[in-house]
Amino acid sequence: MANSNSEYTFQGQRSGEEVVVFVNQHTWVLLPVAITWIVLLTIIGVTLWLVGASAISSVVIAATVLFGIGYSLYQWYTWQMSNYIVTNQRVIKIDQNSLFSRLISEAEIDRIQEISTEISGPIHTLLNFGTIKIQTASNTGMMDLEDVPDPYNMQQEIVRIQRENAGGSSPRGAV
Repeated sequence: MANSNSEYTFQGQRSGEEVVVFVNQHTWVLLPVAITWIVLLTIIGVTLWLVGASAISSVVIAATVLFGIGYSLYQWYTWQMSNYIVTNQRVIKIDQNSLFSRLISEAEIDRIQEISTEISGPIHTLLNFGTIKIQTASNTGMMDLEDVPDPYNMQQEIVRIQRENAGGSSPRGAV
C-alpha cells in the first residue's frame, strides 16, 4: 500500500494534524521517460550508422543525450513533487504541473460525501493502480486522485478516518 508515515510533515500542516498516508502516483506514469530513451538511443544509433564517428555525429549525440537527461529530470521532478496526502483531517492533492506551476487541492474529511475507486484496463489491473474519486460538499465538488497505487486500500483508509472522526458511525456514501 501507500507509505504510512505519521512523522512526515508538510508546509501548511495544521496543529494536531497527523499524516496517515503519503504517496506519489504509480511509477508506471514514468513510462514516457523510458520510451523517450529508446527513441533517443535509436537516433544515436542511426546517426552513427549514417554519418559514422565524426564531429557532426558527436554534436548530434551530445545534444540528444543532453535532451534526454533534461527531459528525464523534468519528468522525475514533476512526478516526485506531485503527492497525495491523507491526514486525520483532510485529503490533499499536490499537482506539480511544470517547474513553476503547482496546484494544491484539498478536501476536508468531514465534507467528503462519496468516495469511489476506479481501476480500468489491463495494465492498471495487473499493477493495481487507479483513480480515487472524491465527491465533497463544496463549490468545487469533485477531486480525482489519479494513478494511485493500491487505490482500494487508500479509499478504505479515508473511510476509516471518516468513521473515527464521526465517532464510529458510517459516513454517507462511503463504499
